[in-house]
Amino acid sequence: MAGWMEQELEQRKKGIPAGQVREVVEHMRQNQIDTVWDVQAAYDGEFLGLKDRCAFGARGLCCRNCEMGPCRLATGDVPQHLQLITPAINRSTCGKTVDDMVANMLLQTTIRGTAAHLGHALHLVELLSEVGAGTSALAVKDEAKLEALATALGVTAKTSAARATGVAQVLRTDFNGPRDGAPMKFVAVLAPKEASRLVKLELVPHKGACELIVEATHSTAHGMTNAAFKLLQWTLKLGVLDMVALAVSTEIQDILLGKPNVGTSHIGFDALDPAKVNIVVHGHYPPLAEMVVEAAHAADAAARNAGATGVNVVGLCCTGNEILMRHGLKTLGNNLQQELAIGTGLVDAMVVDVQCVFPSLSSLVGHFHTKLVTTMGELHMEEAVHVPMGHTAEETHKAAAKIVALGVEAYGKRDKGKAFLPKTPGKSLMAGFSVETLVAVLSKLDANDPLKPLIDAIANGTVTGAVLLAGCTSPKVQPDMSHVAIAKALIKENVLVIATGCAAGACARAGLLQPEAAAQAGDKLKGLLAALGKTAGLPGSLPPVLHFGSCVDNSRVVMLLKALADRLGVGVDKLPAVASAAELVTEKAIAIGCGALALGVTTHVGVAPKVMGSPFVVTTLAKDLEQLTGSKLIVAVDPKEAAGEILAELRRKRTGLGLN
Repeated sequence: MAGWMEQELEQRKKGIPAGQVREVVEHMRQNQIDTVWDVQAAYDGEFLGLKDRCAFGARGLCCRNCEMGPCRLATGDVPQHLQLITPAINRSTCGKTVDDMVANMLLQTTIRGTAAHLGHALHLVELLSEVGAGTSALAVKDEAKLEALATALGVTAKTSAARATGVAQVLRTDFNGPRDGAPMKFVAVLAPKEASRLVKLELVPHKGACELIVEATHSTAHGMTNAAFKLLQWTLKLGVLDMVALAVSTEIQDILLGKPNVGTSHIGFDALDPAKVNIVVHGHYPPLAEMVVEAAHAADAAARNAGATGVNVVGLCCTGNEILMRHGLKTLGNNLQQELAIGTGLVDAMVVDVQCVFPSLSSLVGHFHTKLVTTMGELHMEEAVHVPMGHTAEETHKAAAKIVALGVEAYGKRDKGKAFLPKTPGKSLMAGFSVETLVAVLSKLDANDPLKPLIDAIANGTVTGAVLLAGCTSPKVQPDMSHVAIAKALIKENVLVIATGCAAGACARAGLLQPEAAAQAGDKLKGLLAALGKTAGLPGSLPPVLHFGSCVDNSRVVMLLKALADRLGVGVDKLPAVASAAELVTEKAIAIGCGALALGVTTHVGVAPKVMGSPFVVTTLAKDLEQLTGSKLIVAVDPKEAAGEILAELRRKRTGLGLN
């Protein structure tokens, strides 16, 4: 971890990635419109000889919980010359040390990330309840998955509607309590059989999730917990709760919207069609996007009357991933493409739900004809029209139709002189993979024991291990580059790489989601991908990076690891598997990482989290945690170094299983 700040600064110098992104950024600069890169560059100016916006905040050594502060602790890794500004004070006004200050701030960050995913899950639980009551515009699409979840949760109802109602009731109790000290029921669905260490370490949520959020938040308040280890313990427990929320969301979305389908599509700004009404759906909550897709089909006549040739719905960020993997609809990209999408002048309606929606969109739409539409109660924006989804079939259909109508109306105001599409073409991709997809393919090789072919491949060295590439893309380093460099290094070493969310988008733009990219893999992995592609009935190989969906679908990877661990009779912590968030940005990414660590999955981050000012926190997460959960945190900014450390961890886990 030495020199992490210097490495981050070196990565920033690499600038905006070439291709479509750079073309659109330069176009917007020519029109005097700032983007995330321009603002980031302004903040990265040199201050007192240190090229960082705040040496204290970057290390987690700044607390503003109360009005006696803010307090900054100039110990730990803070450069000596900055202590001229803040003398070498080793405690805050109220007495916090570097260790409990950093641990406290990390827990606060994790609480917010968990709350975001919990809010997503709570909405879906209510939607499932409405489906059970027969009032929703949606219906159960995957009866088998609903029945399996109902059985796992102890719901014995005989009809689909009753099962939906029963599952919703159990999950409501899990989330809202009381649990009377018993573990959350869904933990049994998520956690592996060898979960005794989670219970021993008090990491299994045992109250209603909302009560846990309140209790954890209370513990971080002024004048509360200063035991750094206890704060870290809380952080890991919230990470487990975050994984529960992710898994609940994925399960319900599959039940109501259908499981993903493997197919080909396209990523890039050329997903926009200058001749059509372009509606972009952005965020993380897909049910309304499903209705917008449906409403768009019914609006072709209205679009033609407005002078367009039809309505084109494209995705962005994780809502984009959801409609990509279920409908094959094209995607513009991820979180860092949202400003640029509007900057093309071709987006008629930008429809957002929750999370990763930049506030800058409010000011951007003033430069263009684009209609900004918000849809969820937690997200309201300036310069936006708010169209709530509603709670009945009639309300939802009306909302979707209104959103499409706003896009058609805006199309009539489009200024063709402001329209811009980059010359660099986008990339084709293959997406729609899931646990069920893999099991279906593997079952053709061994119908009685579908996981055995994969286990055999790991055992004989055909597959070195599995790595999840997750998390955001960040302008703090060169976007995409870390994800892509790590992926390329790993596949050469026969590592099975799975990607979700914005990391999947990064790999897609690099062409790693194309079957042809399997040529870049090691010979053993290349052969396996070709064989699985043939078994699946595809025209060619599987791609070397498998797109597993949106951010909430990180839970799909957890469920895959759970299935493998249960099949082998070991804990998840024993498997040769690592998670990597090479460009993390959000609180959600921190929460997901903490959940992975709690479940025993070693996790790499490529942007240093704000914990580096506490030797205790760093040592606990990077070293001591391994004796407790079997996992550790790897901080490596340089992607070559990161790939090396990830490979070393995979090989160490293989050795632990007695594999060469």
